[in-house]
Amino acid sequence: MTKRLKNTDYRLNQIFEGNAFHIPRYQRFYSWERPEWSDLWKDLSNIIGNNGKHYMGTVICKAELDPVRTSENTNDYREYGIVDGQQRFTTLVLLVKAIVSTYTDIDPDGLSEGANTRYTKIDIESYRRIFVFDPAIRSTSKQSRFKLRLQDDDNDMFEDILRDDVDETAMETPSHDRLVDAYRFYKQKLNNRQKEHSQVEFVGQLDDLLSTIQSLQFVVYTVKNPEEATLIFESINDRGIGLSNLDKTKSFLMHKVYLTQTEEAPMGVTVDGVQSRFGRIYRWMQDIAETDRTSDVGEDRIQRYHYISTIDTKVNSSYLRRETGRRNKTLRSGASVYLGALKWHFTNLQRENDLKTYSSYPHDCLEEIDLYTDSLSRYYSHMESIGSYGKDGEYNPNIDWELRKIFALDRLGNFYPLLLAVWDEYESDNFSDEELHEILQLIEVASFRIYTTVSRSDTGRTRFYTLANNIGTGEKDAAWIVEDLKRRIRSKQNDFEGMLRNQNAYNQIRYKDLRYLLYSYELYLRSEEKGGDESSIEKAAENAGNDYTLDHIWPNDTGKLELTKEDEEIHEEVKHSLGNLTLTTGPRNSGWKNLPYQKKRDRIEEGKSGYMNSDFTMTRKVARENEQWGEEEIEKRLNDIVDFAKRRWSLEPDERKPLSTIRPSAPE
Repeated sequence: MTKRLKNTDYRLNQIFEGNAFHIPRYQRFYSWERPEWSDLWKDLSNIIGNNGKHYMGTVICKAELDPVRTSENTNDYREYGIVDGQQRFTTLVLLVKAIVSTYTDIDPDGLSEGANTRYTKIDIESYRRIFVFDPAIRSTSKQSRFKLRLQDDDNDMFEDILRDDVDETAMETPSHDRLVDAYRFYKQKLNNRQKEHSQVEFVGQLDDLLSTIQSLQFVVYTVKNPEEATLIFESINDRGIGLSNLDKTKSFLMHKVYLTQTEEAPMGVTVDGVQSRFGRIYRWMQDIAETDRTSDVGEDRIQRYHYISTIDTKVNSSYLRRETGRRNKTLRSGASVYLGALKWHFTNLQRENDLKTYSSYPHDCLEEIDLYTDSLSRYYSHMESIGSYGKDGEYNPNIDWELRKIFALDRLGNFYPLLLAVWDEYESDNFSDEELHEILQLIEVASFRIYTTVSRSDTGRTRFYTLANNIGTGEKDAAWIVEDLKRRIRSKQNDFEGMLRNQNAYNQIRYKDLRYLLYSYELYLRSEEKGGDESSIEKAAENAGNDYTLDHIWPNDTGKLELTKEDEEIHEEVKHSLGNLTLTTGPRNSGWKNLPYQKKRDRIEEGKSGYMNSDFTMTRKVARENEQWGEEEIEKRLNDIVDFAKRRWSLEPDERKPLSTIRPSAPE
């Protein structure tokens, strides 16, 4: 076999020569993006021609026992799993491949004599063999001839790129996109240089780039097992995207298992077991990032939500008190210091510190790590399930509808811990579909009733975080959760009816909430008239595509109304009332701009779109029932809408459910 890598400095070509590498399944997928690709390109551009050493940081490699078999005339290669350095190695291999591809696309017969001389001196096949594809490796079902293998189906895409055979229909994950985009990024950089320089200069730059890449310096640590890697992993990660809290947690827990493990340790509580669970988490994150609902929820946020929901407050209270005093601010949820609190907790368990908190604690360190990593993995799975619910396979339409509404309101930061804790109980078969449906309806009620009446988006957040923790750390049945959720809503809701009746509701209530309210009222009216449409709660809330806009029935601008002074004063008082607002589409709204009510109502007689042929039932209803529009009509309609809203967002299921369960339906 080739010689083993030692713990010392190496040039990149020395690391790759006679070795093959793979990314273990427990590692995250390829995550570098344009800022990192650009930084690497700039670094290389700045050091071309500089004979000094350029350090690219530290790489940790786990030596595998079995060699990579090669042809009879060469030594078998050693294989290493990359514990830290996969982003840099993957990107550098893609860059070398881009250079090799650009080189081979050049027609040497079309080069000048000087450029051709430089061209033929580049040993391009040597670079390709060392970094990309080595024919000496024996290809098997588990081993390809590529020098670097990624994990799972990322490797299929990676090898397709290295073969110049990318099938864009097979790009299914964010990491697939990033791999292809990285390669194309460097190809474009090279193409730009080719256009900007003479033949001789460009060929020389290819030669210099390859020479510079192979000379990049790395500090290499080779370890025999993952336990050794955990001792140095977190402290030496010194290049690229910084470690996430999730990465730091993985490294920390692996180290604790290494220090604590005994022959009497629980089955499955091993470093490999911890790695395997984090590998599953990284795979869930791939799916989470692909789902519209949850694409903006980062991995550290999910871990924080899990911490809020599942860590017994008795465990971290003394740590939080200390941090609160040190930072001179309140840290009631512990959210901003959760990683420190976790480390403090597991360290006390590992050292068996005789603290009052731990005198009767039911788990030792390894048992707690087992419970924590299992629970953490479940929560990432739940986030994926919640984000993609209703997209594929069998699902409960009632649950799907409640989730759609909750996401449309877009206040998930206040409710994610509660939602995840409830979903954990549901997935554990502790709740029925009907019980989950009731809880989700109350979460939607809380999201709408409370936050239409307050200015701060995080008001009352701690109350719902505490409820999530009560569920995650105790045996709470669905009936208890329903009653406690009602109690918390009552304790935080302000004057809901008063806000709806506020004569300046248009400016006091967020537009998203106004559209959401009127859309819900629209669904109710459609159901009463046995109508239906293919409308979208998401579009209504977001005003996506300008499909749903707010229109003042009595126009906001009085320029075309010819009002008396007294009517002007009345108009000023009631124009922003909820009773004077309706839904319309963007194009129609612009066509009706500031027209008097009668004009908007009767435009159908002129062959134009008007209230009478509006897309919305509520607008047609206004036109049918009112020949004129003013203070009295606005007040009557306001009463109708407020009466609906009080029932629609009632805490009592008998009032709420008949209205809340109304969903859009396609017309017959």
